[in-house]
Amino acid sequence: MAPAATTAARRAAPAPQTRPGSRRPPLRIHQAEPRRTARRSPSHRFYIIVSVAMVVGSLLFVVVGDTLVAQGQVRMTALGTKISAEEAKQKAMQTEVAQLAAPNRIVAQGMALGLTAPAQVVYLPQVPLDKPLATPQTGNTAAAPAPAPAPAAAPAKSSTASNAKGAAQ
Repeated sequence: MAPAATTAARRAAPAPQTRPGSRRPPLRIHQAEPRRTARRSPSHRFYIIVSVAMVVGSLLFVVVGDTLVAQGQVRMTALGTKISAEEAKQKAMQTEVAQLAAPNRIVAQGMALGLTAPAQVVYLPQVPLDKPLATPQTGNTAAAPAPAPAPAAAPAKSSTASNAKGAAQ
């Protein structure tokens, strides 16, 4: 630590005198010069215009995209409503078909048309559909011409009707 006498001597030293030639000039009011408009180069303007155009374009792009998404959602909602209505219609039609195909109704309809229930029911054996059937052997095939194939629905009705009439007699 420094002795106390040196710090006291420093404090007692007189302040330096200002020289008469280094005096400050008197204060005065500063009047600002009129501003000059800054001239920008054409390339600077070009960058400003391009940046503004990009911002506006990107905002328009976002708005158009949101509009397209909203339209898609509206179409999806409309299609979902149509699908629900058509599914309800299909279920109602399936119920109607099931009611029309009920065995009790079919029997009642046959009775109304004059058919009677058979006395005996014969079940036909199952035939595999993936293997061809063997050709049946019928008597003399050279003398008699082959009969023309009949439609599948016609023999079923006639045989059922003839069986029903034969059973009634």
